Amino acid sequence: MLSIAFNAVHGQSTRSVQQQINAISAYNTAHTPEKIFIQTDKQNYNKEDTIWFKAYVFDASSLSASTKTGLIYMEITDATDRVINRNMVSLTAGLGWGNIPLVDNRFPEGTYTLRAYTNWMRNFDEHYIFTRQFTIEGALDEDWMINSRFELTEKEGQNNVKTGLAFFTNEGHRMFAEALKTRITAGRRNLYRTNLTTGVDGTLDFDFNLPDKVTTKDINISLTKKIKGEKEVTFNVPVIINRDEKTDLQFMPEGGSLINGMLNNVAFKAINEEGKGVNVQGEIYNSKGQSITTFSSKRLGMGAFKFRPEPDEIYTARVNFHGKLLSFPLPQAKSSGVMLNVDNITDKDSVFITVTPSANARQLGGIYYLIGQSPAMVCYGARVNLTKGASTFSVNREAFPTGVVRFTVLSATSAPVAERIIFIDHKDRIRIDVIPSKTTYGSRDSVSLAIIASDKDGFPVQGSFSLAVTDNAQVKLDSTTLPNLPAKLLLADDLKGEIENPGWYFSKGDSALKVQALDVLLLTQGWVNYKWTDVFAAKPKPLLFKAEPEFAVKGRVLNAFNKPVEKSNIILLSLKPVIVADTMTNAAGEFSFTGISPPDTVAFNLQARNKRGRSFNVGIELDDFTPPVWSASQQRLIPPYVNIDTSRLNAMRTKALYNQEEAKITGRQLQEVQIKAKKIIKESKSLVGPGEADFTLNSDDIKSKGKMTMEDLFKKNIPGFVVRENGMYTSYIIDNKAVVLIIDGIKSSVFMGPGFGLKQMLQYMDADDAKGIEVMTTGNNQIPYTQQHLSPLAKFWEYAFIELTTYSGNGFTQKVPGTYIYRPPAFASKKEFYSPRYAVKRTEPGVDTRPTLFWVPNITTDEIGRATVSFYTADKTATYTVNIQGADMDGLVGAAQSKIKVVTSK
Repeated sequence: MLSIAFNAVHGQSTRSVQQQINAISAYNTAHTPEKIFIQTDKQNYNKEDTIWFKAYVFDASSLSASTKTGLIYMEITDATDRVINRNMVSLTAGLGWGNIPLVDNRFPEGTYTLRAYTNWMRNFDEHYIFTRQFTIEGALDEDWMINSRFELTEKEGQNNVKTGLAFFTNEGHRMFAEALKTRITAGRRNLYRTNLTTGVDGTLDFDFNLPDKVTTKDINISLTKKIKGEKEVTFNVPVIINRDEKTDLQFMPEGGSLINGMLNNVAFKAINEEGKGVNVQGEIYNSKGQSITTFSSKRLGMGAFKFRPEPDEIYTARVNFHGKLLSFPLPQAKSSGVMLNVDNITDKDSVFITVTPSANARQLGGIYYLIGQSPAMVCYGARVNLTKGASTFSVNREAFPTGVVRFTVLSATSAPVAERIIFIDHKDRIRIDVIPSKTTYGSRDSVSLAIIASDKDGFPVQGSFSLAVTDNAQVKLDSTTLPNLPAKLLLADDLKGEIENPGWYFSKGDSALKVQALDVLLLTQGWVNYKWTDVFAAKPKPLLFKAEPEFAVKGRVLNAFNKPVEKSNIILLSLKPVIVADTMTNAAGEFSFTGISPPDTVAFNLQARNKRGRSFNVGIELDDFTPPVWSASQQRLIPPYVNIDTSRLNAMRTKALYNQEEAKITGRQLQEVQIKAKKIIKESKSLVGPGEADFTLNSDDIKSKGKMTMEDLFKKNIPGFVVRENGMYTSYIIDNKAVVLIIDGIKSSVFMGPGFGLKQMLQYMDADDAKGIEVMTTGNNQIPYTQQHLSPLAKFWEYAFIELTTYSGNGFTQKVPGTYIYRPPAFASKKEFYSPRYAVKRTEPGVDTRPTLFWVPNITTDEIGRATVSFYTADKTATYTVNIQGADMDGLVGAAQSKIKVVTSK
């Protein structure tokens, strides 16, 4: 347990200090957020691959296992921030694991974001949720790669971007004489459209003007190429260029404000248009043009300097960027205030805090309070008397746990007047040693890894760990950029804004440099999700989202007058797996089913009866999961085929060579044309034949989407589907083609009437009414539908057709009173990772070229802090990286990487 020290000064009564502490502690206890970390086996994936993961959920105040939550949600969004996959994961003592197959047409080549959160976390800052970007490679019919080059120039008084694009395959062949439809956009705004053709060297060189009000991070070049048949493929190339004049330089005085006549410590941070740190150096000038001091960033555009502002002065920073002189105003200094300075570097045992009032603030006097707290826990309190001038406090570091600590000076009315955050590091992370049984291994050799977990004093740690072993030749890894459990939980989670490469601060190297860089980082960042007005409010705002200790099916039974039905018998049925359960509603008409073993996919059939055993005039209202809408990622998404670096290119070529070798050895020939499995919708009335639609959703696809209306299902999952509102009229289009809906072979207009059009129909029908959805948007598929359902004069190319096959098979599906089909998000599968066991070494050439050699999510060290895992190597000479992360789920966390050498006879 953490020790908490409360301190008073000058021998005065601590009652007021204790009251402040009690109020803050009470608020923190009721508003403690959770922290979450997800380890995956790799950072990036191939088509048809599988994400293997381990989830850790902690109480933010103690980093012990969360006792609130037994359920998390994991989402995968595409480059447009559209959720394409959502799973639930059950937790035991804050831990859960599983896998997500990337096996259907929802996961084409591209960039994606993995999110993970609990329902309780929705009450707090989005910064706490886990997010990580990854790529999927290998889905395009033609394996292109694109190198891009952008140069900012001036043309006829306007900014102009000279663009050079080079196209080639992963084998190095240039893509020459390729006709490309080229479109340049800024967000949703079209800037330019044209048709271009690559030269004999496979390059495109062109330029375009850059509007002043357009941010370069919003600009994208789309290149569309027609390939075999009628199909088109589009490549997107982000325009990455940073205009010097768009650099943003911000100044953050320590404590929060500049104060006249006092020596202020001022931090600064410079970022470019992409939002990344950029190093700067410059000078501070007063209104008379006199240079006051100089400044220079140390790392990632951050640094600090000291200066003494004078009354009635305005100060400006001037920075020279490649010959361009840019000016940035400093914050206006205050004539009165309280300065807070924290020295977290000089002494290894103590933190020195100095509270200094300005002359007039000292004259006014008054009692203030100094509060020190780690996330969600008050660790220090002191009373400050401003009439005595500057007060310095020496605080033992042991008063705080490892992590971000915030010091706040509060006035007598509990208003914050100065704040400063620092990082306390007791070096008490779990030390994880991974010891292989040999120094070098051969092909298909048995590897035994001894895992030893200990604390900073060398005592054993019993904990839960997850471990991945990957082949460096196929999986690109950088130890300082790997998702790192300590870096996220102890640092990044508690700071506002993006922290570039937080793992660097915890990596090996110049420790003194890292301590200084970390201190400057914390001078420039803010504290996440904390409002002092809420802390001392008479009635704190209620939290909207309840913690979910387990998966449950909850709801209420209402009669025709929307009144609760007491003692209604509720039956819950499921076929896969077989579940039969019943319960009775309480006086409020509420019911709950708990203790349900989580399946991979499930649909629950709920049936309600009134006291007389009838379903007439009885309806079920379920507490259905309503997914949150998170802010779109601000990080630039770079497609996997753009500007591929050497290590990634080598990994791609290595994989291609391995595939060719496997084909030769096994006798299989690599086919140029991929034969893809067709999705067949049983009992479909499709006019184009089984599996021949341009886009298909089968029953499994629809079940995985969860509960939603048919309109939402179409909007979120049919490519190009758009809803257009024009006053009272709503139209539906797909790629500028008017949508015609066919239900079980019958045109939907048959089911319509006054006040009940296509919009009302799609909003009334549930997604789970559908057994399958087939979309026809190309000529050969449009023609038979046009002939069957439209007038002879209709132009087939103006229409897109959706064939909806229902479970009833009789057209428009009617809802049955007293029943409810509930399809929660699917639980992530918990299949075991396949790792081959070679009992006898083979002498013939092998074909084992696994990129992920081994994954195990549930390693538990014993009472002496030890565990052992084993697996077999593959067939190639390689270096493997072992990445292990974990926690004792009682305050200690750790991560480590090590290498394994494999040398084969070939």
